[in-house]
Amino acid sequence: MTETEGILQLQNFFGINPIYSRTVYDLADKNNLIEDATKIISQKPKPFVKWVGGKRQLLKQFKELGLYPPEGFNPNKATYFEPFVGGGAVFLDLLPQKAVLSDMNQELIITYNVIKNDVKSLIKSLKKYKYDKEFFLKIRAQ
Repeated sequence: MTETEGILQLQNFFGINPIYSRTVYDLADKNNLIEDATKIISQKPKPFVKWVGGKRQLLKQFKELGLYPPEGFNPNKATYFEPFVGGGAVFLDLLPQKAVLSDMNQELIITYNVIKNDVKSLIKSLKKYKYDKEFFLKIRAQ
């Protein structure tokens, strides 16, 4: 099976969007694609960055009040527009088939585009860095 066929298989089997299908495909064991993808998909993605004004903590409350998701919104058919994506909590919770994400922070949007288009290279690059507080503080200060 080619990569494209595998991604399409995941997209059709799980009803997930093409970008998420590609990410799941990249992470899954190709010999047990559907089984492994099921495990991956059961772990809903979370924002990769904490963001001022983030909605992740509020989603549960909004759901309990019946305010979320918006009545009649179907993430498999409608296009989701997010003018202030930040950490992307709502986007990652809905996982719509089509989405337009924007934010005033260009570096944040560049990061989303890298994740969307080349997550393998990003993971490879990030593995080069130390995982400790001093290193983080040094990089942050630059």
